[in-house]
Amino acid sequence: MSTQVVHFERNFIRTAVCELRFPTLFEIDKDKPPLSLARSLRKEYPMYELQDELNVLAGRPTKSRAHLFTSRKSLWKVSLRSSAISLETSRYDSFPEFRKRLAFIVEAAKETIDSDFFTRVGLRYINAIPFNDEDIGTWINPSLVGVLSDGAYGRIQECFQRLTGLTPFGGYLFQHGLEQGESGKTGYILDYDFYCEEIAVSNVLDMVDELHSAEYSMFSRALGDRAKEYLGPSTLQKREKSNV
Repeated sequence: MSTQVVHFERNFIRTAVCELRFPTLFEIDKDKPPLSLARSLRKEYPMYELQDELNVLAGRPTKSRAHLFTSRKSLWKVSLRSSAISLETSRYDSFPEFRKRLAFIVEAAKETIDSDFFTRVGLRYINAIPFNDEDIGTWINPSLVGVLSDGAYGRIQECFQRLTGLTPFGGYLFQHGLEQGESGKTGYILDYDFYCEEIAVSNVLDMVDELHSAEYSMFSRALGDRAKEYLGPSTLQKREKSNV
């Protein structure tokens, strides 16, 4: 079975990440990563680093470890923790490419996670819209930035909003607002994080398709005409759907 995916000449994506959580495996929280997974990832993600992390849960600091596997040019990263594995990139080109890499990660991690389901699946896109000093209402849907574009409050330096909502398959967190760059240039952040819970490993890619479709729909509604022009002409890519 195949579906069509819209692909633009450019994109605004600064970071794309998919996190797959599974029932906790305490043996992952060790100095060395699971050997079978390390071998599977070695060719595509040859750089390895052990990271110590400090988390605060219920007011108490707890330490954990993350096994980080990175591609040769550090554009793609795979992170393994005791209860999650994630794929992240700062060089997003298309969803089919991202999905293909994610399918590889899921297949490689099957033996390690020893579970037939993921407790939570999350897909997050952080977009940076470079509107600078132009009218922000031409880059972002005026319904989102009315207070910034009408000039009633002068030159606003800080403005950020957080929304949460439900979907037929889970929920989402949408954060958006101004970003002041070090060079003085102004941008606007559109940060989407869609998720679902308790998904069978065999169905996870189809679920990620649903998450991506929902995010793309909300992202499209958030753009103004100038941003749509910046994206350039779109093409349709055919993607074959298959289970892991």
